[in-house]
Amino acid sequence: MIIIQQGINTKERINMTRLLRLEKGNEDALKGENSEIINGVAYEKPELDEAHKDIVRYLHAASSRYVLTHRPLDKLAMPHDPLVIDAEVLPNTILRPEIAMQIKDESFPAWVVEIASEENMEVAYLEKMNIYMAAGVKEYWVIDPVKQVILSYNFVKNPWIPAIYDSPQRIKVTVYKDYFISYSEIFKDRSEEE
Repeated sequence: MIIIQQGINTKERINMTRLLRLEKGNEDALKGENSEIINGVAYEKPELDEAHKDIVRYLHAASSRYVLTHRPLDKLAMPHDPLVIDAEVLPNTILRPEIAMQIKDESFPAWVVEIASEENMEVAYLEKMNIYMAAGVKEYWVIDPVKQVILSYNFVKNPWIPAIYDSPQRIKVTVYKDYFISYSEIFKDRSEEE
């Protein structure tokens, strides 16, 4: 579990996590692997189909390799690990992003990726964008596998206008100076490879 907190040390963060669990019952409110809580309201994320799961597996594997070889002190959460948002940002909120990358010495993820689907477009494109921006995430990607479009929000430089990728190219993960991901690899059909 990643806790988004600013300005507190690890021991305080662990105690606050326990306090959240005891007082709010947040963890108990998560009914399954796809459930999230936004401002105290439980939501069920749509189940990803195999093609969408392939995108998540590819991104996680590519990011794991990058961290291992370039940034060994950074942390890459497992896909759909609970991400507890600081109560000052939005109380009683736990999200489950597909990718959450935490840079060394920072207490919250710098890069977050969500997969959008017909059922969760409003939440992925609008609501979560605002939550992540307020929480201190620096870069937020929304991937729409059906339309094969990636929206990349750089909250540091231009928070409200995303870069839009809809054709084969290398996409820079802006929180790092040398990490690029291939658009073609993200949307590659891997079912034929098996």
